[in-house]
Amino acid sequence: MSISDSRQKRADHRSAVDHLAALLTTGSLPAEGLQDDEWSAVVDLALQQDVGPALYGSLKDAGASLPQSVEAPLRQSHRANVARNMRLFHELAVILGAFQQAGVSVVPFKGAQLTRAVYPDIGCRTMADLDLWIQRSEIEHARRIMQSLGYARVARSDRPAALQDALLGETQMVKVGAPLVELHWNIFPGEWVRHTARVDESAVWARATPLDGPLVRELSPEDAVIHLCVHLAVNHQLSGLGLRTLVDLNHARRAWSIDWGIVAQRAARWRVSCATWVVLRALGELLGDPGGALPLRRLAPGPGRRRVIARMAGARQIAQGMTLSAGPRRFVFLSLIVDRPTDAVRLVWRAVCPDRRWLALRYDEADAGWLGAWRLRARHIARIARTGNP
Repeated sequence: MSISDSRQKRADHRSAVDHLAALLTTGSLPAEGLQDDEWSAVVDLALQQDVGPALYGSLKDAGASLPQSVEAPLRQSHRANVARNMRLFHELAVILGAFQQAGVSVVPFKGAQLTRAVYPDIGCRTMADLDLWIQRSEIEHARRIMQSLGYARVARSDRPAALQDALLGETQMVKVGAPLVELHWNIFPGEWVRHTARVDESAVWARATPLDGPLVRELSPEDAVIHLCVHLAVNHQLSGLGLRTLVDLNHARRAWSIDWGIVAQRAARWRVSCATWVVLRALGELLGDPGGALPLRRLAPGPGRRRVIARMAGARQIAQGMTLSAGPRRFVFLSLIVDRPTDAVRLVWRAVCPDRRWLALRYDEADAGWLGAWRLRARHIARIARTGNP
């Protein structure tokens, strides 16, 4: 490919992102309209990023007149998603009913909360699984309830059950013909949070408001916003379906009365200001910041880090499905988005040389002594060198 061809391809990508962002925001077409090849690029990007149903809903709400070649695939994606989500929400109702009958409190979150709370209909937001937050003291009871419904726990070689139970805070449950269900007793999971942040999950639980009786609750708007930002920035390193999360946030700020001052204050107290800023900055750049409501100045890191992060993970890169989730760039990015420089040092150190407890759980050697721990560290470092991931 020549230099001019490469530049043209990048320009086409930027154009598709800009058009898609405008259509998702207002549903209005440019005054000059779009050419067939432009529509094709927009639709392809929307379907690739799992926002095709949301784009269809936005265009229909705006009363846009679309070419058949454009409307057909978007309408099909929306209809297929309606059917899928109806099955998912039916299964969710069965699970929640069983939990309620057993007296187990639960907080559905991510897609299980957002799809019905902030989108115009259940077909506008895609869902791959069901995420349920359970109190740690009730997780064993919740697992037994899921097993009584025909679910079985997923075994993963890279996430032994002991490691999941002690540190990761989630259990994946599967059943033939049903969606994956993740039971969480820690909704801000992972080593990054464990070593750098101070999230008060007990306060998050206490702020959750009744959704369906006293036992089924939902996150407060401010906590849901911070969770979406941290989940995308930290757990996914802005990679994959990042645009879908930005669309989630865009719909959330329309549907909810969000106190952005509380978002900034809480993020700072939890030491996740930079992670929150990274995502809200992309939201503002791509989908707008009406009235300058987003607390970007209060959340932003210093100018040097801002420039480096912007080069690594620009808003348009996120919209195109960038990949930062593997290799050295992943470590660099995660180190850049900590709130305190000393935490970055601790994060890098613990990624390469995990503590003895993590090593024993990860490699299933509970009786490893001091020398055994260093042997496991050497094994861990070798695996990082081989795979690029801790």
